[in-house]
Amino acid sequence: MKYYISLFQKIKEYYKTQSTNESEVPLICPSLRVYDNEEMNLLLPQLLINENLKGEAYLKKQDMSFQLNSIPSSDKFWDINPSNTLFNAYSKIINTAQIEAEQIEEIENFEANKILYDDKGKATKEKKAYDKYLLLFDKLITEWEEHVAKYSGLTTEDEKQVWLAKLNTILLRKEKAIVDHKLLGHKELIENAMRTINKLDGLDLFLANLMNSRNVMENTAKTGIQSLETFHDINFIPYDFMSNKNGWTKLSIEKKELDELYEIAKIHKDNFPEEIISIDYDEKNIIGIELEFSIVTLQRSWFSLSSLVSNFFKWTEAKSISDGETIHNDFLLPAYPKKMILIKNLKINIDPTLSAELVSNINQLISFGPIIMKSQLFVNSNNNVSFIKAVRNKETLRSSNVKYYNEKVKINKVEKLNTAVKPSVSTPNIAISATRTTMRTKPVFPEKKVLASKPILVNPVLFQPATIAPINTGNLTSIIVNIKDAITKQAIYKSEISIIGNNNAFFKEIESDKEGATELKLPIGNYKIIIIKDGYAAFEEELKIENQNTISKAYFLKPQSVNYDSFFLIGMICEKLPKIPR
Repeated sequence: MKYYISLFQKIKEYYKTQSTNESEVPLICPSLRVYDNEEMNLLLPQLLINENLKGEAYLKKQDMSFQLNSIPSSDKFWDINPSNTLFNAYSKIINTAQIEAEQIEEIENFEANKILYDDKGKATKEKKAYDKYLLLFDKLITEWEEHVAKYSGLTTEDEKQVWLAKLNTILLRKEKAIVDHKLLGHKELIENAMRTINKLDGLDLFLANLMNSRNVMENTAKTGIQSLETFHDINFIPYDFMSNKNGWTKLSIEKKELDELYEIAKIHKDNFPEEIISIDYDEKNIIGIELEFSIVTLQRSWFSLSSLVSNFFKWTEAKSISDGETIHNDFLLPAYPKKMILIKNLKINIDPTLSAELVSNINQLISFGPIIMKSQLFVNSNNNVSFIKAVRNKETLRSSNVKYYNEKVKINKVEKLNTAVKPSVSTPNIAISATRTTMRTKPVFPEKKVLASKPILVNPVLFQPATIAPINTGNLTSIIVNIKDAITKQAIYKSEISIIGNNNAFFKEIESDKEGATELKLPIGNYKIIIIKDGYAAFEEELKIENQNTISKAYFLKPQSVNYDSFFLIGMICEKLPKIPR
């Protein structure tokens, strides 16, 4: 979790240099939240989607919307909270009757109109007098302007004297017209009535916004699932972050900077949950990280913050909406999720002395914070840097196999530099994001251990050497896999292969080499094989291993225009509402 916090701290510092909005608060997401292209596309307005959503797609869209509209319950982290969403809170707020505002509009509008027009809609005598003297004043102003324009054409002193005398007469008439307009034209009375009506335009807009939002909520309740399509639309900015490089920034952080960023985070530890900021591993085998990140704005056409901060808005319920400072469950809507912090193409550069056998140890689970990494060693051919990649297959991540690993996982006993205390440290309980499943209302962490001192923990193997009930590596079967294009029969490089045990808890994620081949070892059992590669249809097949005889498998992928990008949500930028009611 240490360098995961460092990564978040880096992006947080970057964002603060780009934004001047002091109400925006970047909050870390301590749980694994990963979304693919298909899921993100579901949230787009229907006009931007090529085909109509049907059946299960509606349910997925609803679930995705509830996830990304989750209201933060703490100023230390953000996580999925379907029981407390922006939809629920905002619906409750806008459906509270604004009786005072509606009465003000009715009474003041009636009184002002009565001054201007009678019951038949005709102008009152005061309004007629006002219009009469206003017209006379306008004609006088026009006459004055025309007279002034004639001065430049005068040549003799006599002409100028006559011109000046006439100007004085016009000015005297202007003064008289002003007095007549005030006294006989009821100027103050009429203009006060007009100001009242114009002032009510703001009130009209406030009430219209509320009515529009209320109608959306009512239609959602009345018409059922079809109406969810519009309500759960989210406009992304940049809107095309899923399909191209727009909005993505490459980021590379070396070990020295990762350590410095973590120290900065510890200084500001009040900005993080104590349960994760206190996990202080010496992740000695990580030498750096590389990735791309994007900060994506979430715009909702139905959400109007201006209505809530309007001077016309009144709130008399027992539970306050917000206090302008605190993010807490004591408030109905203290803040709302405004921008996602997403990363993709995560690579963890590791110590080059670590062997491929060590990384691929079948009894080991490697993670970067809540992100599970592939147990396969890659080497950059340009600079010979060893690295590992993140598991991004949603079917693997939401499988019971991963859940089993997370429940059984424990951290190997570690050395510490001072020997006063030898604590055992538990890994955080990671919640896996899955479409159409029940989410936790907030991340759940293990019971905090009370330490006599705060030693530096040293890992003997990988960054977080987690083990499960060991599998006898002497009883494994070798599987040789070759992946080719179904049409050209050419090898496919970097195909992503997911192996999920059907009758055991084993899972593995690997990729094919330049020859489209790879070799792996599996215990006896039944497995589901899933192969994906951009530009090819996903391939699935069952694999049964009954003995230790080597198995050779050739898989052929069919070309198809498809992209399997996945995005890890590592934080959410939330905007705190001002104090409401004021």
